[in-house]
Amino acid sequence: MKFDAVFFDSGGTLIGSPYPSSDDPTMAEVDARRAERVSAFLDALGKKVKLEEVRTQLFKCEEQARKEYGKAYTFVQTIRFFYRTQSWQEKMEEILCVTEVYAGPRYSSWLFPGVVQTLQELHRCNLVLGIIANTDWPGWIFDRVWKGYGLLDLFSVRLYSGEEGVGKPDKEIFQRAAKRAGVQGRRILFVGDTLEVDIKGAKTVGWCTAWRRSSTNPDSKGLPDFEFDDIRQLISYVKEK
Repeated sequence: MKFDAVFFDSGGTLIGSPYPSSDDPTMAEVDARRAERVSAFLDALGKKVKLEEVRTQLFKCEEQARKEYGKAYTFVQTIRFFYRTQSWQEKMEEILCVTEVYAGPRYSSWLFPGVVQTLQELHRCNLVLGIIANTDWPGWIFDRVWKGYGLLDLFSVRLYSGEEGVGKPDKEIFQRAAKRAGVQGRRILFVGDTLEVDIKGAKTVGWCTAWRRSSTNPDSKGLPDFEFDDIRQLISYVKEK
């Protein structure tokens, strides 16, 4: 086996757009309905706020929270700030529920073809698998996404930038991943779709890299060690001796 561990980026690498044959909404459509979901859920909690006020305040609260928390921002801060605009008691048991509604679903139809097959095959090879994602999603919600996909148990470690307070391409998040997975100094491959963030970031800690090509970014500039169009191509690459 060529590697001891393989870490993956999420959006753009494992998660893309719905299958053409799927009736599921797109990521943009799900995200655009955040205010409607939050408004309906608050109404169910007995908190009456007009939809347009929810929409306006959520936008302002997200801007404020991002500015205040920087790289440590997650959706939780947006909802906490929203509660403050309404002078509501900040009950975390409510705030966390509203946060999950705000985040919304991520459908399995959004996975690129071959993702499930590839991850299952690599897992059967006794490789350590992990996720390193730049995301505003709290980790416990993103873990729900992987569980919904049936993939959660395949990942030994999952690092999310908002919870870590640091993200790619900073070498610190790669070092943390290796330490938590117990693979420091071993043969590690990072799989991503952005050259500046994923590929250059992983190379700062001496990892090998695999890059997903796309129609919008077809030129690798010779940076990655391996390039692929279909993630199933990783299987033979990783198994090389």
